Amino acid sequence: MSTPAERTPGFAVFSSASGQLARERARRTTSLVPAASVIAADEHTHVVLWGDLRHRTLDAPIVLTRGARTSRADVGPDEARRIVTGELDLRDVLPPFAAIDWDAALGRLVLVVDWLGMRHLYLSEGDGIVGASSSSAVLAGLSTDRRIDREAIGVQSLLGWQLGAGTPFAGVQKMGPGSRVTLSRGVLTSCEDPPAPVRDAPSAADAARTAANVLSDFVSVQLDGHPDTVLQLTGGLDSRLLLAAIPRNRRSSVEAMTLAVPGSSDVEIASRLVVDQGMKHRTVELRGLQALTDEDAWSLCAAAARDLDCSADPVAFASIRWADPAQSQQPRLAGLGGEVARGFYYFGPLAPVGVSRTLASVLAQWRLFPNERVSPDALEPAFAAAATEIAVDRVHDALTSASDTWWTATDEFYLWQRMQRWAGTLASATCFDRPVINPMLDDRFVRIARALPPADKKNMRFLSRILLELDPDLANIPLDNRPSPRTYAEPSAANRCRLAALQARKVVGKAQQRWSHVTHPPPGGELLAGKVVRHWRTDPQILDPLRHLGIFRQSWLEGVVTGGQPADPSAVALLVNLVVACGTVPALTAGSGSRFP
Repeated sequence: MSTPAERTPGFAVFSSASGQLARERARRTTSLVPAASVIAADEHTHVVLWGDLRHRTLDAPIVLTRGARTSRADVGPDEARRIVTGELDLRDVLPPFAAIDWDAALGRLVLVVDWLGMRHLYLSEGDGIVGASSSSAVLAGLSTDRRIDREAIGVQSLLGWQLGAGTPFAGVQKMGPGSRVTLSRGVLTSCEDPPAPVRDAPSAADAARTAANVLSDFVSVQLDGHPDTVLQLTGGLDSRLLLAAIPRNRRSSVEAMTLAVPGSSDVEIASRLVVDQGMKHRTVELRGLQALTDEDAWSLCAAAARDLDCSADPVAFASIRWADPAQSQQPRLAGLGGEVARGFYYFGPLAPVGVSRTLASVLAQWRLFPNERVSPDALEPAFAAAATEIAVDRVHDALTSASDTWWTATDEFYLWQRMQRWAGTLASATCFDRPVINPMLDDRFVRIARALPPADKKNMRFLSRILLELDPDLANIPLDNRPSPRTYAEPSAANRCRLAALQARKVVGKAQQRWSHVTHPPPGGELLAGKVVRHWRTDPQILDPLRHLGIFRQSWLEGVVTGGQPADPSAVALLVNLVVACGTVPALTAGSGSRFP
Protein backbone atom coordinates (compact mmCIF):
# COMPACT_ATOMS: atom_id res chain seq x y z
CA MET A 1 0.00 0.00 0.00
CA SER A 2 1.57 3.30 -1.09
CA THR A 3 -0.77 5.80 0.52
CA PRO A 4 1.39 8.59 2.02
CA ALA A 5 2.05 8.18 5.72
CA GLU A 6 1.25 11.81 6.33
CA ARG A 7 -0.38 14.60 4.42
CA THR A 8 1.36 16.95 2.02
CA PRO A 9 3.34 19.66 3.89
CA GLY A 10 1.25 22.73 4.54
CA PHE A 11 0.23 25.54 6.84
CA ALA A 12 -2.69 27.44 8.30
CA VAL A 13 -2.64 30.87 9.93
CA PHE A 14 -5.37 32.51 12.00
CA SER A 15 -5.56 36.07 13.28
CA SER A 16 -8.10 37.77 15.54
CA ALA A 17 -8.23 41.06 17.41
CA SER A 18 -8.16 39.50 20.86
CA GLY A 19 -6.05 36.50 19.88
CA GLN A 20 -8.26 34.04 21.72
CA LEU A 21 -10.20 32.97 18.62
CA ALA A 22 -7.00 32.56 16.61
CA ARG A 23 -5.39 30.52 19.36
CA GLU A 24 -8.45 28.25 19.58
CA ARG A 25 -8.60 27.74 15.80
CA ALA A 26 -4.92 26.84 15.74
CA ARG A 27 -5.46 24.32 18.53
CA ARG A 28 -8.41 22.77 16.69
CA THR A 29 -6.35 22.52 13.51
CA THR A 30 -3.98 20.12 15.26
CA SER A 31 -6.93 17.78 15.80
CA LEU A 32 -7.57 17.75 12.05
CA VAL A 33 -3.91 17.48 11.05
CA PRO A 34 -1.91 15.07 13.23
CA ALA A 35 1.67 15.91 14.20
CA ALA A 36 1.23 19.62 13.43
CA SER A 37 3.12 22.31 15.31
CA VAL A 38 1.74 25.68 16.44
CA ILE A 39 3.71 28.93 16.56
CA ALA A 40 2.39 32.07 18.23
CA ALA A 41 3.68 34.78 15.89
CA ASP A 42 2.30 37.29 18.38
CA GLU A 43 -0.71 37.34 20.69
CA HIS A 44 -3.07 37.94 17.75
CA THR A 45 -1.73 35.60 15.06
CA HIS A 46 -1.06 31.87 15.30
CA VAL A 47 0.55 29.70 12.64
CA VAL A 48 0.13 25.93 12.24
CA LEU A 49 2.69 23.91 10.26
CA TRP A 50 2.51 20.25 9.30
CA GLY A 51 4.37 17.64 7.30
CA ASP A 52 7.97 18.51 6.49
CA LEU A 53 7.28 22.14 7.50
CA ARG A 54 6.41 21.41 11.13
CA HIS A 55 9.95 22.04 12.38
CA ARG A 56 10.30 25.39 10.60
CA THR A 57 10.32 28.71 12.44
CA LEU A 58 9.16 32.19 11.42
CA ASP A 59 12.68 33.63 11.37
CA ALA A 60 12.86 33.32 7.58
CA PRO A 61 10.31 33.06 4.76
CA ILE A 62 8.76 29.64 4.28
CA VAL A 63 8.61 28.74 0.59
CA LEU A 64 5.65 26.49 -0.13
CA THR A 65 7.09 24.49 -3.00
CA ARG A 66 10.24 22.48 -3.58
CA GLY A 67 12.82 23.73 -6.04
CA ALA A 68 11.43 27.24 -6.51
CA ARG A 69 13.34 29.21 -9.13
CA THR A 70 13.45 32.22 -11.37
CA SER A 71 14.48 32.03 -15.00
CA ARG A 72 18.10 32.46 -13.94
CA ALA A 73 18.59 30.80 -10.56
CA ASP A 74 17.13 28.90 -7.64
CA VAL A 75 15.17 30.87 -5.05
CA GLY A 76 17.07 30.98 -1.75
CA PRO A 77 16.06 32.60 1.56
CA ASP A 78 17.27 36.07 0.51
CA GLU A 79 15.44 35.92 -2.82
CA ALA A 80 12.31 34.61 -1.09
CA ARG A 81 12.23 37.58 1.27
CA ARG A 82 12.73 40.01 -1.60
CA ILE A 83 9.84 38.36 -3.44
CA VAL A 84 7.60 38.65 -0.38
CA THR A 85 8.46 42.31 0.12
CA GLY A 86 8.00 43.12 -3.57
CA GLU A 87 11.65 43.93 -4.31
CA LEU A 88 11.69 41.10 -6.86
CA ASP A 89 8.94 41.01 -9.47
CA LEU A 90 6.64 38.01 -9.10
CA ARG A 91 6.71 37.67 -12.89
CA ASP A 92 10.37 36.65 -12.62
CA VAL A 93 9.39 33.60 -10.54
CA LEU A 94 8.36 30.39 -12.27
CA PRO A 95 4.92 29.02 -11.28
CA PRO A 96 3.99 27.29 -9.07
CA PHE A 97 5.33 29.40 -6.20
CA ALA A 98 4.07 30.69 -2.88
CA ALA A 99 5.65 31.82 0.37
CA ILE A 100 4.68 33.09 3.81
CA ASP A 101 6.74 35.41 6.00
CA TRP A 102 6.26 36.98 9.42
CA ASP A 103 6.83 40.73 9.43
CA ALA A 104 7.65 41.26 13.10
CA ALA A 105 8.07 45.03 12.75
CA LEU A 106 4.48 45.48 11.56
CA GLY A 107 3.01 42.48 13.35
CA ARG A 108 1.58 40.85 10.24
CA LEU A 109 1.80 37.57 8.35
CA VAL A 110 2.43 38.09 4.62
CA LEU A 111 1.49 35.59 1.90
CA VAL A 112 2.36 35.74 -1.81
CA VAL A 113 1.49 33.50 -4.76
CA ASP A 114 2.93 33.38 -8.27
CA TRP A 115 1.73 35.59 -11.12
CA LEU A 116 -0.45 32.80 -12.53
CA GLY A 117 -1.92 31.77 -9.18
CA MET A 118 -0.84 28.22 -9.90
CA ARG A 119 0.21 27.49 -6.31
CA HIS A 120 -3.09 27.38 -4.50
CA LEU A 121 -3.57 29.13 -1.17
CA TYR A 122 -6.97 29.81 0.40
CA LEU A 123 -8.62 32.51 2.51
CA SER A 124 -11.59 32.75 4.85
CA GLU A 125 -13.12 35.64 6.81
CA GLY A 126 -15.85 35.92 9.40
CA ASP A 127 -16.85 35.38 13.02
CA GLY A 128 -14.22 37.89 14.19
CA ILE A 129 -11.36 35.92 12.71
CA VAL A 130 -9.46 35.68 9.43
CA GLY A 131 -7.59 32.66 8.15
CA ALA A 132 -5.36 31.46 5.35
CA SER A 133 -4.10 28.01 4.50
CA SER A 134 -2.61 25.77 1.87
CA SER A 135 -5.72 23.60 2.44
CA SER A 136 -9.25 24.82 1.78
CA ALA A 137 -10.56 21.74 3.60
CA VAL A 138 -8.70 22.69 6.78
CA LEU A 139 -10.26 26.16 6.75
CA ALA A 140 -13.67 24.64 6.04
CA GLY A 141 -13.40 22.11 8.83
CA LEU A 142 -12.80 24.77 11.46
CA SER A 143 -15.85 26.94 10.90
CA THR A 144 -18.85 26.78 13.20
CA ASP A 145 -21.13 27.04 10.15
CA ARG A 146 -19.38 25.48 7.18
CA ARG A 147 -21.29 24.23 4.17
CA ILE A 148 -20.61 22.57 0.86
CA ASP A 149 -20.76 25.17 -1.94
CA ARG A 150 -23.38 23.50 -4.12
CA GLU A 151 -22.83 25.86 -7.05
CA ALA A 152 -19.09 25.11 -7.05
CA ILE A 153 -19.83 21.39 -6.87
CA GLY A 154 -22.26 21.81 -9.76
CA VAL A 155 -19.52 23.38 -11.88
CA GLN A 156 -17.11 20.62 -10.89
CA SER A 157 -19.66 17.92 -11.80
CA LEU A 158 -19.32 19.12 -15.41
CA LEU A 159 -15.75 20.41 -15.72
CA GLY A 160 -14.03 18.13 -13.23
CA TRP A 161 -12.31 21.18 -11.69
CA GLN A 162 -13.10 24.63 -10.28
CA LEU A 163 -13.32 28.05 -11.94
CA GLY A 164 -12.19 31.45 -10.68
CA ALA A 165 -11.70 31.64 -6.92
CA GLY A 166 -14.21 28.88 -6.18
CA THR A 167 -13.69 25.92 -3.86
CA PRO A 168 -16.02 23.09 -2.83
CA PHE A 169 -16.51 24.88 0.50
CA ALA A 170 -18.77 27.89 1.04
CA GLY A 171 -16.89 30.80 2.57
CA VAL A 172 -13.45 29.63 1.44
CA GLN A 173 -11.88 31.36 -1.58
CA LYS A 174 -8.68 30.80 -3.50
CA MET A 175 -6.09 33.59 -3.55
CA GLY A 176 -5.95 35.30 -6.93
CA PRO A 177 -2.99 35.32 -9.35
CA GLY A 178 -0.11 37.50 -8.21
CA SER A 179 -1.75 38.20 -4.85
CA ARG A 180 -0.10 39.57 -1.72
CA VAL A 181 -2.19 39.10 1.41
CA THR A 182 -1.53 40.21 4.98
CA LEU A 183 -3.22 39.04 8.18
CA SER A 184 -2.91 41.17 11.29
CA ARG A 185 -5.10 41.60 14.39
CA GLY A 186 -8.06 39.92 12.73
CA VAL A 187 -7.88 42.00 9.53
CA LEU A 188 -7.13 40.56 6.10
CA THR A 189 -5.88 42.86 3.34
CA SER A 190 -5.18 41.81 -0.22
CA CYS A 191 -3.68 43.32 -3.34
CA GLU A 192 -3.33 41.61 -6.69
CA ASP A 193 -0.80 42.36 -9.43
CA PRO A 194 -2.73 42.75 -12.69
CA PRO A 195 -1.71 40.47 -15.56
CA ALA A 196 1.03 41.88 -17.73
CA PRO A 197 -0.49 43.88 -20.60
CA VAL A 198 -0.41 42.19 -23.99
CA ARG A 199 2.10 44.06 -26.13
CA ASP A 200 2.05 44.62 -29.88
CA ALA A 201 2.35 41.36 -31.77
CA PRO A 202 5.80 40.55 -33.19
CA SER A 203 6.10 38.95 -36.60
CA ALA A 204 5.61 35.18 -36.62
CA ALA A 205 9.28 34.63 -37.49
CA ASP A 206 10.57 36.97 -34.78
CA ALA A 207 8.24 35.41 -32.22
CA ALA A 208 9.48 31.90 -32.99
CA ARG A 209 13.14 32.94 -32.79
CA THR A 210 12.67 34.84 -29.54
CA ALA A 211 10.70 32.03 -27.93
CA ALA A 212 13.30 29.49 -29.04
CA ASN A 213 16.02 31.59 -27.39
CA VAL A 214 13.98 31.82 -24.17
CA LEU A 215 13.59 28.05 -24.00
CA SER A 216 17.18 27.18 -24.88
CA ASP A 217 18.53 29.76 -22.42
CA PHE A 218 16.23 28.54 -19.66
CA VAL A 219 17.04 24.86 -20.17
CA SER A 220 20.79 25.49 -20.35
CA VAL A 221 20.73 27.43 -17.08
CA GLN A 222 18.68 24.65 -15.46
CA LEU A 223 21.16 21.97 -16.56
CA ASP A 224 24.11 24.09 -15.41
CA GLY A 225 22.69 24.26 -11.90
CA HIS A 226 21.11 20.80 -11.84
CA PRO A 227 22.83 18.40 -14.25
CA ASP A 228 20.74 15.52 -12.85
CA THR A 229 17.53 17.04 -14.27
CA VAL A 230 15.22 14.49 -15.91
CA LEU A 231 13.23 15.28 -19.07
CA GLN A 232 9.60 14.14 -18.96
CA LEU A 233 9.19 13.02 -22.59
CA THR A 234 5.98 12.05 -24.38
CA GLY A 235 5.03 11.59 -28.01
CA GLY A 236 3.66 15.12 -28.17
CA LEU A 237 5.06 18.46 -29.27
CA ASP A 238 5.47 20.29 -25.95
CA SER A 239 8.03 17.92 -24.45
CA ARG A 240 9.81 17.62 -27.80
CA LEU A 241 10.39 21.36 -27.69
CA LEU A 242 12.20 20.90 -24.39
CA LEU A 243 14.30 18.09 -25.87
CA ALA A 244 15.20 20.40 -28.75
CA ALA A 245 16.09 23.16 -26.27
CA ILE A 246 18.77 20.95 -24.71
CA PRO A 247 22.10 21.67 -26.43
CA ARG A 248 22.99 18.77 -28.73
CA ASN A 249 26.29 18.14 -26.97
CA ARG A 250 24.50 17.72 -23.62
CA ARG A 251 21.59 15.47 -24.61
CA SER A 252 23.43 12.19 -24.08
CA SER A 253 23.96 13.08 -20.41
CA VAL A 254 20.27 13.81 -19.76
CA GLU A 255 17.87 11.07 -18.66
CA ALA A 256 14.36 10.97 -20.11
CA MET A 257 11.30 9.37 -18.51
CA THR A 258 7.98 8.43 -20.09
CA LEU A 259 4.72 7.30 -18.53
CA ALA A 260 3.44 4.22 -20.37
CA VAL A 261 -0.25 4.85 -20.94
CA PRO A 262 -2.21 1.91 -22.42
CA GLY A 263 -3.29 2.68 -25.98
CA SER A 264 -0.85 5.60 -26.32
CA SER A 265 2.14 5.75 -28.65
CA ASP A 266 4.12 7.90 -26.19
CA VAL A 267 6.64 5.18 -25.30
CA GLU A 268 7.20 4.17 -28.92
CA ILE A 269 7.86 7.74 -30.10
CA ALA A 270 9.87 8.74 -27.02
CA SER A 271 12.03 5.62 -27.36
CA ARG A 272 12.86 6.53 -30.94
CA LEU A 273 13.78 10.06 -29.91
CA VAL A 274 16.08 9.03 -27.05
CA VAL A 275 17.82 6.38 -29.15
CA ASP A 276 18.50 8.96 -31.86
CA GLN A 277 19.93 11.35 -29.24
CA GLY A 278 21.88 8.72 -27.28
CA MET A 279 19.96 9.47 -24.09
CA LYS A 280 19.10 7.25 -21.15
CA HIS A 281 15.41 6.36 -20.95
CA ARG A 282 13.20 5.24 -18.07
CA THR A 283 9.64 4.04 -18.57
CA VAL A 284 7.08 4.26 -15.77
CA GLU A 285 4.23 1.78 -16.10
CA LEU A 286 0.83 1.46 -14.45
CA ARG A 287 1.70 -1.81 -12.78
CA GLY A 288 0.37 -3.08 -9.50
CA LEU A 289 -3.07 -1.46 -9.56
CA GLN A 290 -4.67 -4.84 -10.25
CA ALA A 291 -3.10 -6.26 -7.09
CA LEU A 292 -4.52 -3.52 -4.85
CA THR A 293 -7.27 -4.59 -2.49
CA ASP A 294 -10.56 -2.74 -2.80
CA GLU A 295 -9.97 -1.12 0.59
CA ASP A 296 -6.50 0.04 -0.41
CA ALA A 297 -7.89 1.51 -3.64
CA TRP A 298 -10.43 3.48 -1.61
CA SER A 299 -7.73 4.69 0.80
CA LEU A 300 -5.52 5.74 -2.11
CA CYS A 301 -8.33 7.73 -3.77
CA ALA A 302 -9.45 9.31 -0.48
CA ALA A 303 -5.87 10.46 0.21
CA ALA A 304 -5.72 11.87 -3.32
CA ALA A 305 -8.96 13.81 -2.78
CA ARG A 306 -7.57 15.23 0.46
CA ASP A 307 -4.37 16.40 -1.22
CA LEU A 308 -6.33 17.87 -4.15
CA ASP A 309 -8.61 19.75 -1.76
CA CYS A 310 -11.53 17.88 -3.33
CA SER A 311 -11.14 20.15 -6.39
CA ALA A 312 -10.03 17.76 -9.16
CA ASP A 313 -10.20 14.08 -10.12
CA PRO A 314 -8.80 11.97 -7.25
CA VAL A 315 -9.13 8.71 -9.20
CA ALA A 316 -6.85 9.96 -11.99
CA PHE A 317 -4.44 11.50 -9.49
CA ALA A 318 -4.29 8.32 -7.39
CA SER A 319 -3.53 6.26 -10.48
CA ILE A 320 -0.64 8.49 -11.56
CA ARG A 321 0.65 8.78 -7.99
CA TRP A 322 0.73 4.99 -7.76
CA ALA A 323 2.65 4.64 -11.03
CA ASP A 324 5.11 7.46 -10.34
CA PRO A 325 5.73 7.73 -6.59
CA ALA A 326 7.98 10.53 -5.37
CA GLN A 327 10.98 8.28 -4.79
CA SER A 328 13.44 10.22 -6.92
CA GLN A 329 14.08 13.81 -5.90
CA GLN A 330 15.69 14.72 -9.23
CA PRO A 331 14.34 17.90 -10.82
CA ARG A 332 12.03 17.22 -13.74
CA LEU A 333 11.63 19.25 -16.94
CA ALA A 334 8.01 19.19 -18.09
CA GLY A 335 6.14 20.69 -21.03
CA LEU A 336 3.18 22.14 -19.17
CA GLY A 337 2.22 25.50 -20.64
CA GLY A 338 2.60 24.77 -24.33
CA GLU A 339 -1.17 24.55 -24.66
CA VAL A 340 -1.36 28.31 -24.09
CA ALA A 341 0.57 28.88 -27.32
CA ARG A 342 -1.34 26.62 -29.69
CA GLY A 343 -4.95 27.78 -29.71
CA PHE A 344 -6.14 24.84 -27.67
CA TYR A 345 -9.83 25.76 -27.89
CA TYR A 346 -9.93 26.93 -31.52
CA PHE A 347 -12.52 25.30 -33.75
CA GLY A 348 -13.68 26.18 -37.25
CA PRO A 349 -12.48 29.17 -39.29
CA LEU A 350 -11.01 32.10 -37.38
CA ALA A 351 -13.78 34.53 -38.21
CA PRO A 352 -13.66 37.87 -36.32
CA VAL A 353 -16.40 37.36 -33.74
CA GLY A 354 -17.04 38.67 -30.26
CA VAL A 355 -17.71 36.78 -27.06
CA SER A 356 -21.30 35.65 -26.57
CA ARG A 357 -23.12 33.30 -24.25
CA THR A 358 -24.08 31.17 -27.24
CA LEU A 359 -20.44 30.61 -28.17
CA ALA A 360 -19.57 30.06 -24.50
CA SER A 361 -22.23 27.36 -24.33
CA VAL A 362 -20.88 25.69 -27.47
CA LEU A 363 -17.35 25.71 -26.06
CA ALA A 364 -18.56 24.31 -22.75
CA GLN A 365 -20.76 21.57 -24.22
CA TRP A 366 -18.31 20.44 -26.89
CA ARG A 367 -14.88 20.96 -25.36
CA LEU A 368 -15.03 21.61 -21.61
CA PHE A 369 -17.70 19.21 -20.34
CA PRO A 370 -17.41 15.94 -22.32
CA ASN A 371 -14.25 14.44 -20.81
CA GLU A 372 -15.06 14.61 -17.09
CA ARG A 373 -18.76 15.36 -16.72
CA VAL A 374 -20.84 13.21 -14.41
CA SER A 375 -23.71 11.60 -16.30
CA PRO A 376 -26.98 13.50 -15.79
CA ASP A 377 -28.60 10.12 -15.10
CA ALA A 378 -26.63 9.92 -11.84
CA LEU A 379 -27.66 13.37 -10.62
CA GLU A 380 -30.87 14.82 -9.27
CA PRO A 381 -32.55 16.39 -12.34
CA ALA A 382 -32.97 19.81 -10.73
CA PHE A 383 -29.34 19.83 -9.60
CA ALA A 384 -28.06 18.76 -13.03
CA ALA A 385 -30.12 21.43 -14.82
CA ALA A 386 -29.01 24.19 -12.47
CA ALA A 387 -25.38 23.04 -12.68
CA THR A 388 -25.38 23.35 -16.46
CA GLU A 389 -26.80 26.88 -16.41
CA ILE A 390 -24.38 28.03 -13.72
CA ALA A 391 -21.34 26.43 -15.35
CA VAL A 392 -22.11 28.01 -18.73
CA ASP A 393 -22.70 31.37 -17.03
CA ARG A 394 -19.33 31.18 -15.28
CA VAL A 395 -17.52 30.12 -18.42
CA HIS A 396 -19.16 33.05 -20.23
CA ASP A 397 -18.21 35.48 -17.44
CA ALA A 398 -14.59 34.29 -17.52
CA LEU A 399 -14.41 34.67 -21.30
CA THR A 400 -16.04 38.11 -21.23
CA SER A 401 -13.59 39.38 -18.64
CA ALA A 402 -10.65 38.01 -20.64
CA SER A 403 -11.17 39.70 -24.01
CA ASP A 404 -13.72 41.26 -26.36
CA THR A 405 -12.65 38.96 -29.20
CA TRP A 406 -13.62 35.30 -29.10
CA TRP A 407 -10.40 33.52 -30.06
CA THR A 408 -8.19 35.60 -27.79
CA ALA A 409 -10.71 35.06 -25.00
CA THR A 410 -10.39 31.28 -25.36
CA ASP A 411 -6.60 31.52 -25.10
CA GLU A 412 -6.88 33.66 -21.99
CA PHE A 413 -9.46 31.25 -20.55
CA TYR A 414 -7.04 28.37 -20.96
CA LEU A 415 -4.26 30.29 -19.23
CA TRP A 416 -6.16 31.91 -16.36
CA GLN A 417 -8.74 29.19 -15.77
CA ARG A 418 -7.69 25.73 -16.91
CA MET A 419 -3.97 26.23 -16.33
CA GLN A 420 -4.43 28.04 -13.03
CA ARG A 421 -7.27 25.96 -11.59
CA TRP A 422 -6.89 22.47 -13.08
CA ALA A 423 -3.15 22.19 -13.62
CA GLY A 424 -2.57 24.34 -10.53
CA THR A 425 -4.57 21.98 -8.32
CA LEU A 426 -2.40 19.06 -9.42
CA ALA A 427 0.80 21.09 -9.13
CA SER A 428 -0.11 22.25 -5.62
CA ALA A 429 -0.72 18.65 -4.53
CA THR A 430 2.70 17.51 -5.79
CA CYS A 431 4.89 20.59 -5.38
CA PHE A 432 6.75 19.08 -2.42
CA ASP A 433 7.36 15.72 -4.12
CA ARG A 434 10.16 16.92 -6.38
CA PRO A 435 11.09 20.10 -8.27
CA VAL A 436 9.06 20.21 -11.50
CA ILE A 437 10.28 22.86 -13.92
CA ASN A 438 7.96 24.10 -16.68
CA PRO A 439 9.96 26.45 -18.95
CA MET A 440 6.89 27.31 -21.02
CA LEU A 441 5.39 28.95 -17.94
CA ASP A 442 8.25 31.44 -17.92
CA ASP A 443 6.56 34.84 -18.15
CA ARG A 444 8.78 35.79 -21.11
CA PHE A 445 7.47 32.84 -23.12
CA VAL A 446 3.85 33.37 -22.10
CA ARG A 447 3.97 37.06 -23.03
CA ILE A 448 5.13 36.18 -26.56
CA ALA A 449 2.34 33.63 -26.94
CA ARG A 450 -0.32 36.01 -25.63
CA ALA A 451 0.77 38.74 -28.05
CA LEU A 452 0.48 36.60 -31.19
CA PRO A 453 -2.69 36.77 -33.28
CA PRO A 454 -4.75 33.56 -33.35
CA ALA A 455 -3.85 32.83 -36.98
CA ASP A 456 -0.20 32.39 -35.97
CA LYS A 457 -1.08 29.95 -33.19
CA LYS A 458 -3.79 27.85 -34.83
CA ASN A 459 -2.95 24.20 -35.55
CA MET A 460 0.20 24.37 -33.42
CA ARG A 461 1.86 26.59 -36.03
CA PHE A 462 3.75 28.76 -33.55
CA LEU A 463 5.07 25.85 -31.47
CA SER A 464 6.10 23.96 -34.59
CA ARG A 465 8.00 27.01 -35.87
CA ILE A 466 9.84 27.17 -32.55
CA LEU A 467 10.87 23.54 -33.01
CA LEU A 468 12.19 24.32 -36.49
CA GLU A 469 14.30 27.09 -34.94
CA LEU A 470 15.66 24.77 -32.25
CA ASP A 471 16.18 21.51 -34.15
CA PRO A 472 14.83 21.01 -37.70
CA ASP A 473 15.57 17.27 -37.58
CA LEU A 474 13.23 16.75 -34.64
CA ALA A 475 10.55 18.65 -36.55
CA ASN A 476 10.54 15.94 -39.24
CA ILE A 477 9.48 13.11 -36.89
CA PRO A 478 5.70 12.51 -36.68
CA LEU A 479 3.85 13.22 -33.45
CA ASP A 480 1.50 10.87 -31.62
CA ASN A 481 -1.13 9.94 -34.25
CA ARG A 482 -0.45 13.23 -36.02
CA PRO A 483 1.81 14.50 -38.81
CA SER A 484 5.26 15.90 -38.17
CA PRO A 485 5.63 19.39 -36.68
CA ARG A 486 7.04 20.58 -40.00
CA THR A 487 3.63 19.90 -41.54
CA TYR A 488 2.10 22.36 -39.09
CA ALA A 489 4.89 24.93 -39.40
CA GLU A 490 4.89 25.12 -43.20
CA PRO A 491 1.25 25.50 -44.32
CA SER A 492 1.59 24.52 -47.98
CA ALA A 493 -1.52 23.58 -49.95
CA ALA A 494 -0.85 19.86 -49.42
CA ASN A 495 -0.20 20.33 -45.71
CA ARG A 496 -3.38 22.39 -45.33
CA CYS A 497 -5.35 19.50 -46.82
CA ARG A 498 -3.74 17.02 -44.43
CA LEU A 499 -4.47 19.21 -41.42
CA ALA A 500 -8.03 19.86 -42.58
CA ALA A 501 -8.65 16.11 -42.83
CA LEU A 502 -7.17 15.59 -39.38
CA GLN A 503 -9.33 18.38 -37.96
CA ALA A 504 -12.43 16.87 -39.56
CA ARG A 505 -11.74 13.50 -37.92
CA LYS A 506 -11.31 15.20 -34.55
CA VAL A 507 -14.60 17.09 -34.94
CA VAL A 508 -16.43 13.87 -35.83
CA GLY A 509 -14.89 12.10 -32.83
CA LYS A 510 -15.84 14.94 -30.49
CA ALA A 511 -19.38 14.95 -31.88
CA GLN A 512 -19.71 11.21 -31.33
CA GLN A 513 -18.45 11.62 -27.77
CA ARG A 514 -20.89 14.47 -27.15
CA TRP A 515 -23.90 12.59 -28.50
CA SER A 516 -23.07 9.33 -26.73
CA HIS A 517 -22.25 11.03 -23.37
CA VAL A 518 -19.05 8.94 -23.21
CA THR A 519 -16.23 10.35 -21.09
CA HIS A 520 -12.52 9.62 -21.46
CA PRO A 521 -11.43 7.93 -18.22
CA PRO A 522 -7.83 8.51 -17.09
CA PRO A 523 -5.23 5.73 -17.37
CA GLY A 524 -6.05 3.12 -14.75
CA GLY A 525 -9.21 5.03 -13.87
CA GLU A 526 -11.74 2.34 -14.70
CA LEU A 527 -9.82 -0.30 -12.75
CA LEU A 528 -9.35 1.91 -9.70
CA ALA A 529 -12.93 3.21 -9.77
CA GLY A 530 -14.26 -0.34 -9.94
CA LYS A 531 -12.31 -1.32 -6.85
CA VAL A 532 -13.55 1.74 -4.96
CA VAL A 533 -17.16 0.90 -5.80
CA ARG A 534 -16.71 -2.69 -4.64
CA HIS A 535 -15.37 -1.40 -1.34
CA TRP A 536 -18.41 0.85 -0.93
CA ARG A 537 -20.61 -2.17 -1.47
CA THR A 538 -18.99 -3.89 1.50
CA ASP A 539 -19.26 -0.72 3.60
CA PRO A 540 -22.19 1.32 2.20
CA GLN A 541 -22.24 3.64 5.22
CA ILE A 542 -19.33 5.50 3.65
CA LEU A 543 -21.81 7.12 1.25
CA ASP A 544 -24.42 7.96 3.91
CA PRO A 545 -23.36 11.64 4.24
CA LEU A 546 -24.21 12.15 0.56
CA ARG A 547 -27.74 10.79 0.65
CA HIS A 548 -29.36 14.03 1.78
CA LEU A 549 -27.32 16.51 -0.25
CA GLY A 550 -29.72 16.52 -3.17
CA ILE A 551 -26.84 16.07 -5.62
CA PHE A 552 -26.96 12.39 -6.59
CA ARG A 553 -30.25 10.60 -7.20
CA GLN A 554 -31.23 8.44 -4.23
CA SER A 555 -32.19 5.57 -6.52
CA TRP A 556 -28.88 5.81 -8.37
CA LEU A 557 -26.87 5.77 -5.12
CA GLU A 558 -28.88 2.81 -3.89
CA GLY A 559 -28.18 0.97 -7.13
CA VAL A 560 -24.45 1.64 -6.80
CA VAL A 561 -24.18 0.19 -3.28
CA THR A 562 -26.42 -2.81 -4.00
CA GLY A 563 -24.61 -3.72 -7.20
CA GLY A 564 -27.37 -3.03 -9.69
CA GLN A 565 -25.98 0.29 -10.95
CA PRO A 566 -22.50 0.81 -12.43
CA ALA A 567 -20.61 4.04 -11.71
CA ASP A 568 -18.15 5.43 -14.23
CA PRO A 569 -14.84 7.02 -13.14
CA SER A 570 -16.21 10.59 -13.39
CA ALA A 571 -19.07 9.80 -11.01
CA VAL A 572 -16.75 7.93 -8.65
CA ALA A 573 -14.37 10.90 -8.64
CA LEU A 574 -17.11 13.31 -7.55
CA LEU A 575 -18.41 10.84 -4.95
CA VAL A 576 -14.93 10.45 -3.46
CA ASN A 577 -14.48 14.21 -3.33
CA LEU A 578 -17.83 14.72 -1.61
CA VAL A 579 -17.24 11.96 0.95
CA VAL A 580 -13.87 13.48 1.87
CA ALA A 581 -15.30 17.02 1.91
CA CYS A 582 -18.18 15.95 4.13
CA GLY A 583 -15.75 14.43 6.59
CA THR A 584 -14.81 17.93 7.79
CA VAL A 585 -18.00 19.78 6.87
CA PRO A 586 -20.89 19.31 9.32
CA ALA A 587 -23.41 21.64 7.66
CA LEU A 588 -24.35 20.54 4.17
CA THR A 589 -27.18 22.86 3.11
CA ALA A 590 -26.98 25.36 0.28
CA GLY A 591 -25.93 28.87 1.11
CA SER A 592 -28.22 31.87 0.91
CA GLY A 593 -28.76 33.06 -2.62
CA SER A 594 -27.95 29.66 -4.09
CA ARG A 595 -29.49 29.01 -7.50
CA PHE A 596 -29.92 25.33 -6.65
CA PRO A 597 -33.28 24.00 -5.47
